[in-house]
Amino acid sequence: MSDLLKQEMNSRNRKIFSFMALGLFIVTIIMAITGMETRTLDGWKWMNQFGAITGVIELLTTIIVATRFAGQESNAQVKENMKNHSKSSIFFSKVITILISYLILLLVAIIAVILMKYLVFPHKPLAGTLAQELSWAVLGNIAYFFIFQSFVMMIIGFCKTWYGAIAFGVACTWITEIIAGIFMIFIYTHRKLIYNPFNFFFVEKQIQDGMKHMMTRLQLPMIIKGSLLYALIFFIIAFIIFVYFRKFNTWNDDEEKNNQDTKEA
Repeated sequence: MSDLLKQEMNSRNRKIFSFMALGLFIVTIIMAITGMETRTLDGWKWMNQFGAITGVIELLTTIIVATRFAGQESNAQVKENMKNHSKSSIFFSKVITILISYLILLLVAIIAVILMKYLVFPHKPLAGTLAQELSWAVLGNIAYFFIFQSFVMMIIGFCKTWYGAIAFGVACTWITEIIAGIFMIFIYTHRKLIYNPFNFFFVEKQIQDGMKHMMTRLQLPMIIKGSLLYALIFFIIAFIIFVYFRKFNTWNDDEEKNNQDTKEA
């Protein structure tokens, strides 16, 4: 396992991740200054919306998940590692790397949000309501990370290129919301549909805005617990697909197979 983790955290990946973390920090600064200049953000909204950077964190973590679990380079790496390691070890080494990466990005975001709070929105102290809003915003981001990224992990394997995987992973943000929206049309007449998995993808939005329960028809404790439960289900399915059903072909494999088929014909 340690060898696999070192491979996942090689110097190239560390450099890319460092640029991601730096980019997140810079974007947070820009969002704070923009919010102040346009008067669209104040101290309370800044904390409640987690610096308006949740979309950036989700984008970066989706890129990490997509490039770890799909694409020619990832497939080639898995195929090579399978000579000395089990598929389950390879799977969990990727998951551990993703989780560590996310926690570091989350920490960078928290530090940047708090720093900008004191520099740009200093009129209210970080205590009481503001501290509570930040805590809830962080919780919402964590809950959404688990349900969304486990979902992406589950379905991303068919993408053959890293850029295709990233594009599809990012598109899943809108795909899940569109499907959830379709279900919402029928929620009012078919009450049990509130428990469909896509309804729980609104967990972060509902934590930030309690009135969103009018949309989901779920109370806050229920949507948090449900999102984590579905995240676990998606994760288990992703593990089963990776270990028992994924074929880690590369361009060379496909070309060799085509040549073989041509010769046989």
